[in-house]
Amino acid sequence: MKETFIEIEGLKKYFPLKGGSRRKRVYTKAVDDINLSIKRGEVLGVVGESGSGKTTLAKMLLGLLPPTEGKIVAGGVNVCDKKNRREVSHLAGAVFQDPASSLNPRFTIYKTLERPLRINGIGKEEARQRIYETIDRVKLGREMLTRFPHELSGGQQQRVSIARAILLKPKLLVLDEPTSALDVSVQAQTLNELLSLQEADELTYLFITHNLSVVRYVSDRICVMYGGQVMEIGKTKDVYENGLHPYTKSLLASVPPTHPKERKKKNLLTEKSAAFGDNAPDLSSISSGCIFQDRCKLCQEICKKQRPVLEECGEDHFIACHLKDSLKAGEEGKF
Repeated sequence: MKETFIEIEGLKKYFPLKGGSRRKRVYTKAVDDINLSIKRGEVLGVVGESGSGKTTLAKMLLGLLPPTEGKIVAGGVNVCDKKNRREVSHLAGAVFQDPASSLNPRFTIYKTLERPLRINGIGKEEARQRIYETIDRVKLGREMLTRFPHELSGGQQQRVSIARAILLKPKLLVLDEPTSALDVSVQAQTLNELLSLQEADELTYLFITHNLSVVRYVSDRICVMYGGQVMEIGKTKDVYENGLHPYTKSLLASVPPTHPKERKKKNLLTEKSAAFGDNAPDLSSISSGCIFQDRCKLCQEICKKQRPVLEECGEDHFIACHLKDSLKAGEEGKF
């Protein structure tokens, strides 16, 4: 049994909206009371629509955004304490969606990679050796070091981003849509490189993506988020083959099949599933009940009055739904 590496308790991030009075402030609840643990060396995939709180969670985990409430402890370090910023910067690295926007266009690739090392007190010669070793690990030719970001392809730029993220030898990598801006063939290469690095260094990954096929390929467990809350979490196989939450089922039903012969069958499954409507959640208005209530076809009176909590529905499989027992028994058709 692997030890717990990251412990998240009661995590909240509220952003104030303009127009509210001082007495009655209105907030957007980007992340709303999340409790989560990640084991050392685990790849946790986080999925959900845009606005579900995935990136906000990632920024708080990296220490880039202070939480409104709650705490994050990673490797024994309190991430939320400003005094621990240097420790957090060594502990965690990040790879973002658009590599071009995260690279300084005025710096050569060598300068881009050298800067974080020099800031952390590493001498020029040691920095040079570490840069060469890291570039070799991400399979990027050393001749690229003299080039500028605009002279590289998207896949090469992302390899530079990955190299920069692992230069300080972190224990955690936060990957926020790391392959979505790349061609399909380059996506596969990048994912394989990330998995090789993870296995070799026993890294812990928080892998954020919209692509359910990608998260199935790379993740040990999957966390499904909606409206700043965790709807379901479990082992990848359990979530894909026995996902219970209506939102999880709708997400899985929306994935197009790879084989044309399966498309008709998939369409029938989609029609029968608890597919949600078009209304995105208003994260400032729902004060009670389930955040998914306005879009769920199975919504009951209790769903409007009481917020569900994560409860175990199988081995290491949790769901936040009042109807979990009926869903587990396959009785959702009676509602």
